[in-house]
Amino acid sequence: MDKDKVKEIVFFIDKEQFKSTKQHLSVREILQDYAKEDPNETTLVLRKGNDLHKYTNLDEVITLENGMKFIAYHNGPTPVS
Repeated sequence: MDKDKVKEIVFFIDKEQFKSTKQHLSVREILQDYAKEDPNETTLVLRKGNDLHKYTNLDEVITLENGMKFIAYHNGPTPVS
């Protein structure tokens, strides 16, 4: 086994495919570096089958697995009357 060979992990955000050589990424890294979203205005959600899991802690580290599907929920501004 070649120790120098880095395994790529494929994951999806809003049906767009991304690849990472890091197995562990924070919620903030996924939103900023991959989804190109502002973490203060967006919530990362993991979709697993029919289950949805919201990541509210931006510093939480996610162990990536091939084929993970995420959704970027936009925390829209509350209308002011």
